[in-house]
Amino acid sequence: MNTHENDPQQNRHLIVIEDQKYRQTISLEEETYSIGRHTKNSIVIHSQQASRRHGTLMKRKNRRNNTYSYWIIDGDLDGNKSRNGIYINGEQCLIKELKNGDLINFGCEVNATYYESYEWFNTVTDITKNKPQQLTNDSSEVDSQSVLSNPPLDVNCESQLVNPKDTLEAQEYQDTLTKLPNRILFKEYLFNSLKNAKQYHTSVAILLLDINHFKAINKNWGYPVGDKILVEVAQRLKSTLRGSDIVARWGDDEFILLLPKINHGDDIEKITQRILKNVSQPLILSETPLYLEYSFGCAVYSKDGEDSHTFLQKAEIALFNHKKKAILSNKKHHLTIDPKASKLLKAKTALKQALNQQELELYYQPQIKIKTGEISGFEALVRWNHPDLGQINPQKFIPIAEQTDSILMIGEWILREACRQTKAWQDMGLPNFIISVNLSPLQIKDPNFVNIIKQILQETRLDSHWLELEITEKAILANSELSHQVLQALRQLGVHLSMDDFGTGYSCLNHLSKFPFSTLKISQSCIQELIDKPETIAIISAAIALGNSLDLRVIVEGVETHKQLDLLQHLGCREAQGYLLSQPLTNIEATQFLNLSQDSKVSC
Repeated sequence: MNTHENDPQQNRHLIVIEDQKYRQTISLEEETYSIGRHTKNSIVIHSQQASRRHGTLMKRKNRRNNTYSYWIIDGDLDGNKSRNGIYINGEQCLIKELKNGDLINFGCEVNATYYESYEWFNTVTDITKNKPQQLTNDSSEVDSQSVLSNPPLDVNCESQLVNPKDTLEAQEYQDTLTKLPNRILFKEYLFNSLKNAKQYHTSVAILLLDINHFKAINKNWGYPVGDKILVEVAQRLKSTLRGSDIVARWGDDEFILLLPKINHGDDIEKITQRILKNVSQPLILSETPLYLEYSFGCAVYSKDGEDSHTFLQKAEIALFNHKKKAILSNKKHHLTIDPKASKLLKAKTALKQALNQQELELYYQPQIKIKTGEISGFEALVRWNHPDLGQINPQKFIPIAEQTDSILMIGEWILREACRQTKAWQDMGLPNFIISVNLSPLQIKDPNFVNIIKQILQETRLDSHWLELEITEKAILANSELSHQVLQALRQLGVHLSMDDFGTGYSCLNHLSKFPFSTLKISQSCIQELIDKPETIAIISAAIALGNSLDLRVIVEGVETHKQLDLLQHLGCREAQGYLLSQPLTNIEATQFLNLSQDSKVSC
């Protein structure tokens, strides 16, 4: 049956399946195909060893060259896996992008070959018929193996050879470390499960699981050990789940589970407790038991939403609230890496006490226009005035605050105090300027963060365009998809965004146009090397030129000598910050600095 005309402009996809009864040559055009021995499948394979729903073909767009390719998944999109697995070129896989000439085995005597070509022949079997037909090629007496060695395509034709550089990434749907499905594939599963739940009036739940203090694990034991822990947790989660459940890697230290068959209201609690009991068993590292602490958040259809976005958002909020309240600490799921764990707990208590007893204080470092000496902004910097230890540098307590999640409450206090003080200066009739506040990656992950910014701006009555939030590129790369969503939402509020610490080893100029930044801050480490290393001059010069061309504020921090300042001005830099111009000031000193700046400019 001829279903297509020869169209050299259109890429064709073909799968040739050979089972005990039939050899089928099938034109692939639809978005999805189900494969299995059940007669209701899009593609029926005839073998008692095959599963009723053995595999799924998914059509996906190749973003690089605007063409399409097909991916094959073990099982169906409801999470049911096949009994015998799927093998591509002899290697078992959960999901894989098919490439021209791939040999597929369904864990039994059923084999298939996938082809991608611009050439087309009149040998396509219509899969809409109830019973597959044998090929009606010119040579009808081809033996049962000839379809694999002599397919109805010219496989040596140059037009159908696939350039590896034009294909999607091999791990498009799979996490490379744990081999679990990643966010992209999980969303496919979730979308399909919600659609079925709506159609058949059933319940679906998702469960987000987060390993608390995972940064402390990486720091104390090293990243290779951290990776081993993630792999072990992934395996324990897989072993705990029912056949229809799915677990995926959701983030650095987060896993997400899809539970499509929830029959009773208490099912989710029972399943959660069973999962926690399994993953909370100690891991033995170098003969030392490691007990992990977890936080989790769940959402249930349709109580918590009917679409994927709302559903996931509810689970994220539940996870965040669960971490904030430390519910699991009352259930004896404690992180006991080594004696340092107790120190972290003491540090968390001390930081909370410091906030409650007003031991934290903001300092303000001016940002100066090099040519005119005018103040263009201030950066808010936190200090801890400890009653016994004196002033503690943020480099010492901020990392601890991030390990213990205390950075969320500290970061909110910093934002509120910086906005309040800036509005107070404006009410005093002092010059208007932008106030810059550093963000932690954990704040970006907080699903309520944008609302917190809105609330602070409303409380302090500060116009949003006077607030600038600084985030490092490293923090962005940790979760670029989420960061992009959050930063776009902040920019829509009118808040300015600054890429901080540019030039520290993670820098990519492409991110300046990809994300909605209005300011580029060049790292102090670059400035320290400015005089001695010509290559650093080239990097800074390129960054300044690009920033200026994109109409960004370009600020160089850490300026300490006149020689550095002169060179920066020569390179076209317009603003600078550093001890040469002014050290960080208390709010009283900053007020005096602003009063003086009205009468005379800062000497550069």
